[in-house]
Amino acid sequence: MPDPPQPYTVEAWCEAIAAARGRPIRISSAELQADWPPGFFFNSAEADYIVTDVRLPSLTRIQTILHELAHLLLGHRGNALHGDIDPSAEADAEIAADILSRQLARAANAAHRVSTPQEAKLTDLNWRTRDWMNDRWDDWQLELLWVKLRTAVPDAPLILVPHDDEPAPALGGSRRTYRRVVEVHEQLRRLRPWYSEDVRLSALRRAERCGPSEAAAVAEAAVIAVALRRRKAGAPPAGGSFVLPQRGSGHLDIREETRRLAQVSRALHQSPLVHAELARWGTATRDGGLRRHVASPDKDRQRWWFAA
Repeated sequence: MPDPPQPYTVEAWCEAIAAARGRPIRISSAELQADWPPGFFFNSAEADYIVTDVRLPSLTRIQTILHELAHLLLGHRGNALHGDIDPSAEADAEIAADILSRQLARAANAAHRVSTPQEAKLTDLNWRTRDWMNDRWDDWQLELLWVKLRTAVPDAPLILVPHDDEPAPALGGSRRTYRRVVEVHEQLRRLRPWYSEDVRLSALRRAERCGPSEAAAVAEAAVIAVALRRRKAGAPPAGGSFVLPQRGSGHLDIREETRRLAQVSRALHQSPLVHAELARWGTATRDGGLRRHVASPDKDRQRWWFAA
C-alpha cells in the first residue's frame, strides 16, 4: 500500500495503488437508482472498475470509493448487481474504508498544517471550550436526525459497524460522528425518489426573511419531511431526478458537515416553517384516490433509541 500522494485525493491514491498492484483501477460515475447500492465494483480482463452514484455528496462519494477499493484489496469478488451480498464482507470493507479514509485525511492534514503562535493558542482556549459545547449539541441533533430517519426508513440497508473512540477519519468529531454522517447520507439517498423541487422552492419563499444558511436548512428539512410523509403513506415516487443541492459537504471537514446536518435536524423538528410546508404538501395519493392527510411516522421511534 503506497502512501497517499499529492494532491491527496482519492483518485490520485487509487492511481498510486493501481501502479503498485500492476493493474489499472478506473473510477466512473453513473445515475444509480436510490434502491441500489451507492456504488459497486467489477473486474474485467484488463482492469478493475469502481462505479458510484453520480449524485452522491462528496463525503459519501469518497467513502463509497474507498469501500469498493477495500473490496479489491481484500480480494473480494466483484458483483455489479449485488445479488449475493455477504454481510460480513460488507462490514469488513466498510471498516477498512474507515481506516483508508483516516489515512488519506491525515496525509492531507499533515501537508496543509499551519503552525499557530503560542499566544494565539492561549487566547483561543475559551473559544475551543465553546466549540466543544457546540460540537456536543450538534452531535445530539445529528443523533435525533439519525433516529428519525432510521425509524421512518427501517429498510435502508445500512452497513452498521462497531463504533469506537478513535479520531474521526476527517477533521473534527469522533469516529461515531463520522459513521452517523455516512449513515444519514445513505438514509437520505433512499428518500430521493420522493423529493420535490416544488416543496423546496415553496420553503425557500417562506423562509426568505431568514439568513441564507437557515433558509437552506429549512428548505432541505421541508423536502425531507414531506418525502418521509409521502413514503410512509405509500405514495408513488415522484419519478423525477431532483436532488437537493449540496452545501459544504467536503470530506476533510466532518465538523462542518455535522453542523449542517444539525441545522437541518433542528429545522425538521422545531421550525414552524417546516411544519407549515408539511401541512401544505404532506398529503398523499394512493392508487389515484382522494388526497388525504397522513399521520406522522413517529410510532416506533422508541425502539431505535435502544439501537442508537
